[in-house]
Amino acid sequence: MLRLHNVTVKRGRNRIALPDIELRGGDICGLRGPSGVGKSTLASVLAGMTVVTVGEVTTSEKARGCNNPVQWVIQQGELAFNPRLTLAESLEEAWHGREMGKLVGQLEIDPSWLNRCPGTLSGGQLQRINLLRALNPDTRYILCDEVTAQLDVLTQQKIWRSLQQIATERNLGMLVISHDEHLLTQVCQRIIHWPAAQ
Repeated sequence: MLRLHNVTVKRGRNRIALPDIELRGGDICGLRGPSGVGKSTLASVLAGMTVVTVGEVTTSEKARGCNNPVQWVIQQGELAFNPRLTLAESLEEAWHGREMGKLVGQLEIDPSWLNRCPGTLSGGQLQRINLLRALNPDTRYILCDEVTAQLDVLTQQKIWRSLQQIATERNLGMLVISHDEHLLTQVCQRIIHWPAAQ
């Protein structure tokens, strides 16, 4: 289980109280909130990249020896890769030579893309490869932070169908962060609204 409880973080001079979240294997949970509320800060906390001021973040898989069980996928796939490396070289850092062929097919990735550098691919192509990297065998929870917001509707639908299938097959917990209520309703089992309605 990935759990966020009574957490407060500093952002500049401000302190942000984050909503409580419990995410278990197989859960697909949505987090909806307006721009600027701190959704990406929350993802950074869950991924272990931001230290909390108050409260606790726990991941049961860390105690079992999983390497990086929580993966955060950002909106801009083009910012996720070293422009000097081929995409295959970037993937190797996460996959360490392990077999990824099935996921390549599920995410509709043309294997020839992997021999290219990021600047030669479209945003949709890069985001599929970004998701592939995040879905390495150590991953137990994936944080999808507006991952399809810049893509056309057809590409969005294909990616979400693939992610739902992969999450089910691997019993992954998935947090879908978005301001798009329609998307969250279609994809998620439950939705957390932040800030909560008064």
